[in-house]
Amino acid sequence: MAKKCEFRKKDGERCDANAQAGKNSCVFHDPAKAAEGCRARQAGGINRSRPAAVLPPEIPDKPLHSTQDVASLLADSINQVRRGQIDPRVENATGYLAGILLKALEQGRTERRLAQLESILGCNKGSDGEIFNFVTKEQTYEEPSAPAENN
Repeated sequence: MAKKCEFRKKDGERCDANAQAGKNSCVFHDPAKAAEGCRARQAGGINRSRPAAVLPPEIPDKPLHSTQDVASLLADSINQVRRGQIDPRVENATGYLAGILLKALEQGRTERRLAQLESILGCNKGSDGEIFNFVTKEQTYEEPSAPAENN
């Protein structure tokens, strides 16, 4: 069983982290590493407070009317991330939204193709909203009756 850190919290409970090998404290409560931990926390706070790198507002919007337009946007975005011109978190959102846009473009394409097929077939929507009204006959199966007994 791993040795636990001997540090006591303000409420009196012990730290639940494993102690470092050959020491009585974990990496967070080791006095020898206190200065290093302080620097790391400061750097984390500084990095977190920096605004995300985004494109300048004067860059024109890209048309996104086709899958080729979306592919072009994604290719540009990938290269901007690789060059450090834009924050990867911003481009993660762009990629997510591009996926939704691609699904919407496909849905629109499917609806146009269906409308074209309907116009070719001369289908009209019925009063109940159905495009195709299929009428089926219900078939019933009657068992042949047994001959009547003569008594």
